[in-house]
Amino acid sequence: MKKISIAIISIFIIQIQTAFADFHGGIGIYVPLGASISQSYQEYKLGANNQEGKLTSGSAFEWGVGITPGIYNGFDNFMGFSLSLDLAYHRDVYAFNESKQIGTTAQYQNIKTTYYFDTITIGILPKFNVYNFFIGVGAGIKIPLSGGETTQNYNTTYSQFENVNNYYTMADIKNRYKMSVIPYVKFTLDYLFYFSDETALGIGFYAGYDFGPGRVTDTTFNKNDYGAVDLGGQISFYFVDN
Repeated sequence: MKKISIAIISIFIIQIQTAFADFHGGIGIYVPLGASISQSYQEYKLGANNQEGKLTSGSAFEWGVGITPGIYNGFDNFMGFSLSLDLAYHRDVYAFNESKQIGTTAQYQNIKTTYYFDTITIGILPKFNVYNFFIGVGAGIKIPLSGGETTQNYNTTYSQFENVNNYYTMADIKNRYKMSVIPYVKFTLDYLFYFSDETALGIGFYAGYDFGPGRVTDTTFNKNDYGAVDLGGQISFYFVDN
């Protein structure tokens, strides 16, 4: 029985080695540039003023830079596969039109409120290449290192709204939000221009969703969370040891 178990384990190890024999180390470098289209999920407490602080969808510019170290199979073939990490810096932005009361009157004005975070992305990004198309579906988390809020508050002295900027440290974010990370999913599609069987330039686009960290509940809301749809283009470079 012991010999049979050892034989089975040996066969399994050989199969694993055979499966990965055709994989080669490689890395991608990419720069995404696009738009964040924000979504709000608000639930007012019973009896609360459901006009004050109401958020409606807005959009803002986002950007980042990242690397995808991993293993590649058939990189320059008609069909291939890669499995890589997704490591990046990203500026994540959630932009809204927010309803705020004009002083003590019964009137409200829509002003632009933006929340932004400087994040480190840690995820996984499997990709399939079919001819020159490189298709990826991935997921992971974004860890906010710092951030801030840009909005307008009504100044009763001057009877007008004025710009207000608040900056957050990592500790501030942990105190203000339910989660200290932002889960995400994304889809990428690149068209590859091969310089050789080991290097290529990719031009494409990405689409994804960021599950916002969720605001800490207060006296007005039972839930005051937000997320964002990310859409944009990206340029990438790939280096694979074939």
